[in-house]
Amino acid sequence: MVKLVVGLDLGGTKIATCVMNEDGEILKKVTLSTLAHEGPDAVIGRIIESIYDVIRLANINKEDILAIGVGVPGPLDSEKGLIKNPPNLPGWVEVPLRDILYKEFKVPLAIENDANAAALGENIYGSGKGIKNFMYITISTGIGGGVVVNGKLLKGASGNAAEIGHTTINFEGPLCGCGNRGCWEAYASGTALARFAREGIKNGIKTIIKDIVDREGHIKAEHVFTAAKQGDKFAKELVDMEGFYLGVGLANMANSFNPNCIAIGGGITNQWDMFYEHMISIMQERALKANVEGLKVVKATLGPDVGVIGAATLAWRLVQ
Repeated sequence: MVKLVVGLDLGGTKIATCVMNEDGEILKKVTLSTLAHEGPDAVIGRIIESIYDVIRLANINKEDILAIGVGVPGPLDSEKGLIKNPPNLPGWVEVPLRDILYKEFKVPLAIENDANAAALGENIYGSGKGIKNFMYITISTGIGGGVVVNGKLLKGASGNAAEIGHTTINFEGPLCGCGNRGCWEAYASGTALARFAREGIKNGIKTIIKDIVDREGHIKAEHVFTAAKQGDKFAKELVDMEGFYLGVGLANMANSFNPNCIAIGGGITNQWDMFYEHMISIMQERALKANVEGLKVVKATLGPDVGVIGAATLAWRLVQ
């Protein structure tokens, strides 16, 4: 019998679910809209629906699934499988997701922070393969990450370790979505880059960024990169600043966790060549030399599937 597991990545906008084999190969994958505003019961119904859908598409039976892994936004209690009120899942207060899914599928289940799950997947099947001390960072709307120490996921007391986007860069800095001021996420995420662009335009800085926005008139990080490629002075300054703040944060990560390798994923890596060298130079300048000697900083390789692969990797850890 072929050994298979299900991996599910629950986000505020979509639910991605896959059937994966032991080699990390995705056999089938489905994506549903989360519709988080409808509340936990409706979303859990779609989670269950997506698992049955992917099993059917893979042309297998429910009994062929050995385990299920689920990556979810924090905060959570991974040991109890409780979702504890994530900002982008309204109404999810102390929801026992693992117990609910076990009643339906009767297989071993793992519930883990989505960034931790992604780190594990990237470590086992992606750019961190064979590396015992490894860190994965995702940079897009926000900044998240996970850390593998001596081959084991660093989870912390309640499963919420490595909330790296909310390390403080400047205690008097801009307000972050978490309620704190000056978080790394408030300086170096794609959202922050777009905010800096809007602030500059509001203050009268001349730039073509405002001329290449989307249909709704929203400025996004991608518009800043596009303008920089076209020679826009302000946009180039913003990209340079992005590399600087990423480098500052990476220096903190190198000093805190001393990994052999840091892999970076998320939408920002689509513009990797525009900030990589500056980011690395700032990191090397600011980190302890002993912690960056031999440290590799690479682009993550699993791409948009890192969430479901990571979740499925959690499932494999239950049965191997």
